[in-house]
Amino acid sequence: MDWNSLRRRCDEASRWMAVATAFSLAVSTALCTVTMVLFLAFWIASGGYRAKLARIRAQPIALWSSALLLMLMLGVVYSSATLAQALDTLRSYRELLYIPLLLTVFNEEQWQRRGYCAFLVAMGLTLILSYCKLFGWPPLGPPKEAYTVFKGRIAHGLLMAYAIYLWAEHFMQQGRWRWLWGILAALGLVNLLLMIGGRTGYFVFFALIVLFMYRHWRWQGLLASGLVVVGLALAASYTSDIFRARMGAMVNDLKWPEAKVITSGRVRLEFYSNTLGLIMRHPVLGGGTGSFIPEYAELAKEKALYPTDNPHNEFLLITTQVGLLGLVLLLMLGYRQWRMSYGLRPEYVAAAQGLIVTMAVGSLFNSLLLDFTEGHFYALLTGICYGSFKSK
Repeated sequence: MDWNSLRRRCDEASRWMAVATAFSLAVSTALCTVTMVLFLAFWIASGGYRAKLARIRAQPIALWSSALLLMLMLGVVYSSATLAQALDTLRSYRELLYIPLLLTVFNEEQWQRRGYCAFLVAMGLTLILSYCKLFGWPPLGPPKEAYTVFKGRIAHGLLMAYAIYLWAEHFMQQGRWRWLWGILAALGLVNLLLMIGGRTGYFVFFALIVLFMYRHWRWQGLLASGLVVVGLALAASYTSDIFRARMGAMVNDLKWPEAKVITSGRVRLEFYSNTLGLIMRHPVLGGGTGSFIPEYAELAKEKALYPTDNPHNEFLLITTQVGLLGLVLLLMLGYRQWRMSYGLRPEYVAAAQGLIVTMAVGSLFNSLLLDFTEGHFYALLTGICYGSFKSK
């Protein structure tokens, strides 16, 4: 076997590992880690760096994600955190590096389709097993979260909300498998709103309903989406103890934020308020990568606050570390993705726009780029949706 043949095989292997990661993402953190490491190894071994660099340079998304990553790397230099803390935080943003690499392997339609289908198959499997747990099998998932399977309620809810949106989009396309997409969307809706207690998933799903109806019926759909969201929320409140308890707790937290009872909602409001105070100390460049941990720990000790290693809001976390400049880079990344979505293959426009809405809404309540599953989800779906984008 000559060198060129070996490199071609490594290139194909890297693409298959990217597809395998799209499947394992929703199924297993350990398996996802293994497939991602193999992807990186085969990507490096396949060579052809000049051609790969040309693909990356032609992708505005790759440039903006690289700019944000470089800003975080620079933040290590002036961080108030220890070097170990700063580097550990920087490692958590490795998905920003994965984005340019994944864009180079999902640059052909057949690989886009394989990656996209792998993700949907994994979500279909997750949905089926979640319903199986109604009958006591399989014994998977966190023990306190009855119907989750592979992930906790936050990740399960977010991924399921996005999957329902995709299945609904396929249902609208009038294909021969329309009946299957309709069943999956309906079962997913029941699973998310009646069986899973993840409020992030609820809000992401409601936002995706607005996007879905606007995409298909424009302003009439946008106006009607409010009624649909309210109707679904009321129906879920009357039929699901889980939904009623989770949303009721949130309403109580907003009504009486000064109550002494510690709840996740009140703690998050406290995180947001105190993080804004940290941002005001160094608004332009932030306190450096990883700085949130020691600075909030010091503040918590001084004021006897509830401790945390992140504010559960990606926008606040980025701003407190790399300032308003970092926030602008993050927002520009999302903005460029939205603008570019109109130039994608028709079958990926809805998926790309849904991805942006999912990450934007989810990041209001969680530090999604920092989280393993959600961060990899963003990198992989960005690669899949935008891989074949051609700059005009």
